[in-house]
Amino acid sequence: MLTTIFWKKVWSWVKHYWYFPVIIALILLLFLIRSKAVDKLFELMLKQHESHKKEIDLLKEVSDDRKEKTEKILEGHKEALQEIEKSHEIKIKELEAEKREEVAEVVEEFKDRPDDLAREIAKILSAEYLKKKNKEEE
Repeated sequence: MLTTIFWKKVWSWVKHYWYFPVIIALILLLFLIRSKAVDKLFELMLKQHESHKKEIDLLKEVSDDRKEKTEKILEGHKEALQEIEKSHEIKIKELEAEKREEVAEVVEEFKDRPDDLAREIAKILSAEYLKKKNKEEE
């Protein structure tokens, strides 16, 4: 049951790999003639196969090297990012400690004047100071 689809596939294969049927036909012809050209054709096919195998191996090696280098770069990037995060956390803690000390100094300085104290703390914390109206002022 050879259908038209089968023959179309065969024709497509022959169009792309035309040299295989030609080489096989030459080998058969030369084998019938008993020439040394058959050995040369076999050698040629073996050399082509070896050349192809070397090229594939080289491509695989290059791909593996690139993958390895990429992984090393990513690992270095992750480590650098972790170091930056750690130093950022340390600086934030230092900044918080400095703000606490500054607030403590301001509280001590303005402990008798609550409005001035609120205003200074708002400045330190980068907040807005809103003066509360007394009920007597209304």
